Amino acid sequence: MNNILETRLDKMRRSLDELSAAMDDNLRGVLHKLTCDESAADVPLKNLDPLAKAARENCLMLLAKEHPFASDLKYAMGALRVGHDYERIQEIAESLNKRIVILRKSTFKGICQDMTGVMADILSMHEIVRHLWQRNQAEEDLKMLSAQQTKLFAGIQVSILAIQNRIMSSISAEKTDAEAIVEIVLACRHLKRIAGTLNSMPEELHSFG
Repeated sequence: MNNILETRLDKMRRSLDELSAAMDDNLRGVLHKLTCDESAADVPLKNLDPLAKAARENCLMLLAKEHPFASDLKYAMGALRVGHDYERIQEIAESLNKRIVILRKSTFKGICQDMTGVMADILSMHEIVRHLWQRNQAEEDLKMLSAQQTKLFAGIQVSILAIQNRIMSSISAEKTDAEAIVEIVLACRHLKRIAGTLNSMPEELHSFG
Protein backbone atom coordinates (compact mmCIF):
# COMPACT_ATOMS: atom_id res chain seq x y z
CA MET A 1 0.00 0.00 0.00
CA ASN A 2 1.24 3.49 -0.89
CA ASN A 3 0.98 5.36 2.43
CA ILE A 4 1.62 8.77 0.89
CA LEU A 5 -1.13 8.21 -1.68
CA GLU A 6 -3.55 7.08 1.03
CA THR A 7 -2.71 10.14 3.12
CA ARG A 8 -3.40 12.46 0.19
CA LEU A 9 -6.67 10.65 -0.59
CA ASP A 10 -7.78 10.96 3.02
CA LYS A 11 -6.86 14.64 3.09
CA MET A 12 -8.86 15.18 -0.09
CA ARG A 13 -11.88 13.40 1.40
CA ARG A 14 -11.65 15.45 4.60
CA SER A 15 -11.55 18.67 2.58
CA LEU A 16 -14.80 17.59 0.90
CA ASP A 17 -16.25 16.86 4.34
CA GLU A 18 -15.44 20.39 5.48
CA LEU A 19 -16.82 21.96 2.30
CA SER A 20 -20.05 19.94 2.45
CA ALA A 21 -20.53 20.71 6.16
CA ALA A 22 -20.23 24.44 5.52
CA MET A 23 -22.64 24.14 2.58
CA ASP A 24 -25.09 22.31 4.85
CA ASP A 25 -24.89 25.18 7.33
CA ASN A 26 -25.61 27.69 4.57
CA LEU A 27 -28.61 25.73 3.28
CA ARG A 28 -29.95 25.61 6.85
CA GLY A 29 -29.41 29.35 7.05
CA VAL A 30 -31.50 29.83 3.90
CA LEU A 31 -34.18 27.54 5.35
CA HIS A 32 -34.30 29.71 8.49
CA LYS A 33 -34.57 32.85 6.41
CA LEU A 34 -37.43 31.33 4.37
CA THR A 35 -39.49 31.14 7.55
CA CYS A 36 -39.39 34.96 7.51
CA ASP A 37 -38.32 34.87 11.16
CA GLU A 38 -36.99 38.29 12.17
CA SER A 39 -34.02 36.70 13.96
CA ALA A 40 -32.72 35.36 10.62
CA ALA A 41 -33.08 38.61 8.70
CA ASP A 42 -29.47 39.78 8.86
CA VAL A 43 -27.60 36.50 9.27
CA PRO A 44 -25.03 36.18 6.44
CA LEU A 45 -24.04 32.93 4.76
CA LYS A 46 -20.58 31.50 5.31
CA ASN A 47 -17.88 32.25 2.75
CA LEU A 48 -17.07 28.89 1.13
CA ASP A 49 -14.30 30.16 -1.16
CA PRO A 50 -11.36 29.10 1.08
CA LEU A 51 -12.83 25.62 1.62
CA ALA A 52 -13.57 25.17 -2.09
CA LYS A 53 -10.04 26.29 -2.92
CA ALA A 54 -8.54 23.85 -0.40
CA ALA A 55 -10.58 20.95 -1.78
CA ARG A 56 -9.53 21.82 -5.33
CA GLU A 57 -5.85 22.13 -4.37
CA ASN A 58 -5.89 18.79 -2.53
CA CYS A 59 -7.29 17.12 -5.65
CA LEU A 60 -4.72 18.73 -7.91
CA MET A 61 -1.84 17.93 -5.56
CA LEU A 62 -2.79 14.28 -5.60
CA LEU A 63 -2.90 14.24 -9.39
CA ALA A 64 0.37 16.14 -9.71
CA LYS A 65 2.43 14.41 -7.02
CA GLU A 66 1.21 10.81 -7.08
CA HIS A 67 0.51 8.09 -9.61
CA PRO A 68 -2.97 6.97 -8.49
CA PHE A 69 -4.63 3.76 -9.57
CA ALA A 70 -7.54 4.09 -11.99
CA SER A 71 -10.13 3.97 -9.20
CA ASP A 72 -8.28 6.62 -7.18
CA LEU A 73 -7.95 8.78 -10.29
CA LYS A 74 -11.73 8.57 -10.78
CA TYR A 75 -12.16 9.51 -7.12
CA ALA A 76 -9.98 12.59 -7.53
CA MET A 77 -11.70 13.67 -10.76
CA GLY A 78 -15.11 13.15 -9.15
CA ALA A 79 -14.01 15.23 -6.16
CA LEU A 80 -13.04 18.08 -8.49
CA ARG A 81 -16.45 18.01 -10.14
CA VAL A 82 -18.27 17.88 -6.81
CA GLY A 83 -16.24 20.82 -5.49
CA HIS A 84 -17.26 22.80 -8.56
CA ASP A 85 -20.91 21.82 -7.99
CA TYR A 86 -20.71 23.16 -4.43
CA GLU A 87 -19.36 26.47 -5.72
CA ARG A 88 -22.35 26.70 -8.07
CA ILE A 89 -24.79 25.88 -5.28
CA GLN A 90 -23.18 28.54 -3.10
CA GLU A 91 -23.73 31.18 -5.79
CA ILE A 92 -27.39 30.16 -6.15
CA ALA A 93 -27.91 30.07 -2.37
CA GLU A 94 -26.48 33.59 -2.04
CA SER A 95 -28.86 34.86 -4.73
CA LEU A 96 -31.82 33.14 -3.08
CA ASN A 97 -30.81 34.58 0.28
CA LYS A 98 -30.90 38.12 -1.13
CA ARG A 99 -34.27 37.59 -2.80
CA ILE A 100 -35.86 36.40 0.44
CA VAL A 101 -35.09 39.82 1.98
CA ILE A 102 -37.46 41.38 -0.57
CA LEU A 103 -40.06 38.61 -0.53
CA ARG A 104 -40.52 38.53 3.24
CA LYS A 105 -42.04 42.02 2.99
CA SER A 106 -44.20 41.29 -0.06
CA THR A 107 -47.58 39.67 -0.73
CA PHE A 108 -45.63 36.48 -1.53
CA LYS A 109 -44.48 36.05 2.07
CA GLY A 110 -46.77 33.03 2.53
CA ILE A 111 -45.41 31.31 -0.58
CA CYS A 112 -41.90 32.10 0.58
CA GLN A 113 -42.65 30.33 3.86
CA ASP A 114 -44.06 27.36 1.94
CA MET A 115 -40.64 26.94 0.35
CA THR A 116 -39.28 25.80 3.71
CA GLY A 117 -40.66 22.32 2.98
CA VAL A 118 -38.69 22.10 -0.25
CA MET A 119 -35.52 23.33 1.44
CA ALA A 120 -35.97 20.77 4.22
CA ASP A 121 -36.16 18.01 1.59
CA ILE A 122 -33.10 19.44 -0.15
CA LEU A 123 -31.22 19.20 3.14
CA SER A 124 -32.31 15.57 3.50
CA MET A 125 -31.05 14.88 -0.01
CA HIS A 126 -27.77 16.58 0.80
CA GLU A 127 -27.35 14.30 3.82
CA ILE A 128 -27.57 11.29 1.50
CA VAL A 129 -24.95 12.80 -0.79
CA ARG A 130 -22.64 13.32 2.16
CA HIS A 131 -22.83 9.61 2.99
CA LEU A 132 -21.08 8.86 -0.30
CA TRP A 133 -17.66 10.31 0.53
CA GLN A 134 -16.30 6.93 1.61
CA ARG A 135 -14.49 5.06 -1.13
CA ASN A 136 -15.12 1.48 -2.24
CA GLN A 137 -18.64 1.24 -0.86
CA ALA A 138 -20.68 -1.92 -1.38
CA GLU A 139 -22.88 -1.95 -4.47
CA GLU A 140 -25.92 -2.69 -2.29
CA ASP A 141 -25.32 0.46 -0.24
CA LEU A 142 -24.99 2.60 -3.36
CA LYS A 143 -28.24 1.19 -4.75
CA MET A 144 -30.05 1.93 -1.50
CA LEU A 145 -28.75 5.50 -1.40
CA SER A 146 -29.61 5.99 -5.06
CA ALA A 147 -33.19 4.83 -4.42
CA GLN A 148 -33.54 7.25 -1.51
CA GLN A 149 -32.12 10.03 -3.66
CA THR A 150 -34.53 9.35 -6.50
CA LYS A 151 -37.54 9.31 -4.18
CA LEU A 152 -36.57 12.58 -2.48
CA PHE A 153 -35.86 14.36 -5.75
CA ALA A 154 -39.19 13.26 -7.22
CA GLY A 155 -40.96 14.68 -4.17
CA ILE A 156 -39.05 17.94 -4.45
CA GLN A 157 -40.06 18.31 -8.08
CA VAL A 158 -43.73 17.80 -7.18
CA SER A 159 -43.48 20.39 -4.38
CA ILE A 160 -41.78 22.94 -6.63
CA LEU A 161 -44.49 22.46 -9.27
CA ALA A 162 -47.15 23.10 -6.63
CA ILE A 163 -45.36 26.30 -5.57
CA GLN A 164 -45.09 27.42 -9.22
CA ASN A 165 -48.83 26.88 -9.65
CA ARG A 166 -49.55 28.88 -6.52
CA ILE A 167 -47.36 31.71 -7.78
CA MET A 168 -49.28 31.81 -11.06
CA SER A 169 -52.59 31.79 -9.22
CA SER A 170 -51.48 34.66 -6.97
CA ILE A 171 -50.36 36.72 -9.94
CA SER A 172 -53.69 36.17 -11.71
CA ALA A 173 -55.88 36.77 -8.67
CA GLU A 174 -54.58 40.14 -7.52
CA LYS A 175 -52.49 43.13 -8.41
CA THR A 176 -48.95 42.39 -7.33
CA ASP A 177 -45.75 44.40 -7.30
CA ALA A 178 -43.80 43.66 -10.48
CA GLU A 179 -40.49 43.43 -8.64
CA ALA A 180 -41.93 40.91 -6.18
CA ILE A 181 -43.21 38.77 -9.07
CA VAL A 182 -39.73 38.61 -10.57
CA GLU A 183 -38.19 37.82 -7.19
CA ILE A 184 -40.60 34.97 -6.33
CA VAL A 185 -40.28 33.38 -9.78
CA LEU A 186 -36.49 33.50 -9.57
CA ALA A 187 -36.49 32.27 -5.97
CA CYS A 188 -38.47 29.22 -7.02
CA ARG A 189 -36.06 28.68 -9.90
CA HIS A 190 -33.12 28.89 -7.47
CA LEU A 191 -34.61 26.11 -5.34
CA LYS A 192 -35.05 23.98 -8.43
CA ARG A 193 -31.44 24.55 -9.52
CA ILE A 194 -30.03 23.73 -6.09
CA ALA A 195 -32.02 20.50 -6.01
CA GLY A 196 -30.99 19.61 -9.55
CA THR A 197 -27.31 20.19 -8.88
CA LEU A 198 -27.39 18.11 -5.71
CA ASN A 199 -29.25 15.39 -7.55
CA SER A 200 -26.43 15.13 -10.10
CA MET A 201 -23.76 14.65 -7.42
CA PRO A 202 -24.37 10.94 -6.73
CA GLU A 203 -23.64 10.16 -10.37
CA GLU A 204 -20.31 11.94 -9.99
CA LEU A 205 -19.64 10.16 -6.72
CA HIS A 206 -20.65 6.73 -7.98
CA SER A 207 -18.01 7.10 -10.66
CA PHE A 208 -15.39 7.00 -7.91
CA GLY A 209 -15.53 3.20 -8.24
